[in-house]
Amino acid sequence: MRTTEYKTIKKYKMENKKTYQYVFDYFSEQILSGTLKVNDKIPPEREIAEKLNVSRNSIREVMHMLEINGILDCKQGRGNYVRCEPKDYMVKFVNMIMALQDIKYTEVYHIRTGYELVALRLAIQSGSEEEIEEIHQILLQMDETEDSSEAASLDIEFHNKLIEISHNRLLIMYNMMLSDLMTQFIADFRTRIVADKARGEVLKRAHWNIYDALVDKDFLGGSAAMRKHFDLIGEQIKLMEEEARIEPHSGKLS
Repeated sequence: MRTTEYKTIKKYKMENKKTYQYVFDYFSEQILSGTLKVNDKIPPEREIAEKLNVSRNSIREVMHMLEINGILDCKQGRGNYVRCEPKDYMVKFVNMIMALQDIKYTEVYHIRTGYELVALRLAIQSGSEEEIEEIHQILLQMDETEDSSEAASLDIEFHNKLIEISHNRLLIMYNMMLSDLMTQFIADFRTRIVADKARGEVLKRAHWNIYDALVDKDFLGGSAAMRKHFDLIGEQIKLMEEEARIEPHSGKLS
């Protein structure tokens, strides 16, 4: 056993943690340090158990948890491999935390305003003509449909595509983690805004102006359209608060 690895294992032992905690920390350190990478085969349970001086059941318990969360792929008879497919459980995990912390629509609004503007700048810089044309096709479908549910789905698709063509993996991952929440957020607010024909037209024009900015590589014009888009949402939040006669900080997601 290498000296550095021995010191790392000894460190976990000295921290007086529960067995599964320092087994988890061991795997975490192996990945964060670059010792383990995607598609690497990890050593057998017996070998890791001997290194950490713990039971194989403890190793198996942590490996099962990592498999559930998309970090490991445990193949019966073929070994265990590092992977990176955390989507399903990451989304569920984040949404559970948000529910437990009672996240409000205003908080979603604030964070979304920030990261979509960043996505717009990056999409203008790196979006291909083909990708921008996909956004164009989404908008055409939004204009053609008379089905409110389909329009809401297309609106969600529009924003997801904007994030996607930013080509920033952290933004894409962050948006993915918030996907369930954003789906609810966009669908709910779209329905309320387009109920007023004049405001619905403003929302429609804002989407088209964002697309025009992508085509023209015009961040200033695009950011103005994005602000108009979010101004409508901000106004709708205030209307909802007034209708419910509640304070701004106490409006729950639903």
